[in-house]
Amino acid sequence: MKFIAKILSLAFAASSLSAEDIVTLPKPDAGGWISLFNGKDLTGWNGDPKVWRVRDGYISGEIEKLEGGNTFLIFKKPFSNYVLELDCLLVGRKGNSGIQYRSKHSERGANKWVVKGYQADFANGCWGKLYEEGGRGALVWKYKDKAPEIKANDEWNNYRITASGTKLKQELNGTVTIELDDKNPAKSAKEGVIALQYHSPGGFEVRFRNIRIKLLGDN
Repeated sequence: MKFIAKILSLAFAASSLSAEDIVTLPKPDAGGWISLFNGKDLTGWNGDPKVWRVRDGYISGEIEKLEGGNTFLIFKKPFSNYVLELDCLLVGRKGNSGIQYRSKHSERGANKWVVKGYQADFANGCWGKLYEEGGRGALVWKYKDKAPEIKANDEWNNYRITASGTKLKQELNGTVTIELDDKNPAKSAKEGVIALQYHSPGGFEVRFRNIRIKLLGDN
């Protein structure tokens, strides 16, 4: 019991979530995957209701004008080591978004839905790259081997993110875009929340679906 209490204490500290905020995960499937989005509503997630909603089995982020800077839809449970996979698209390939991982909740004034940390970026010129929101900025901006293929005509793109120890890997549509061994003792992150970004000033739509996670080792 003492061990469990210690782990929970570390998790709450890392993500700024209280005990009552933490969600209970569904059971993993035969392959070890756990769904983080039920396809019906935003159970388990927290974000600005003016921006985020569920439509036809996917999460939609859209607002005509966003005040107060970038906003995020935050999953209410921290994780450490895992593979995260989801589908995403920018409608009309317009706008700017990203997937936060091992991130920390960081409110900014009236904006309650702000995080900082690793971001698997996606926007024109940024697809598959690694950015640190609210921190070091562009961490890996050169593709490992080649640029990924980005789907056209509002087709879904598949993102896979692996965070294991100090090592980070991002794959987009089957192409490994970046790998980083972040050994910076002061700035690297070993745990935190997952979140979906909607970038200011708005005026576009981003969509997410099939959000699932496979836990690796200690969490």
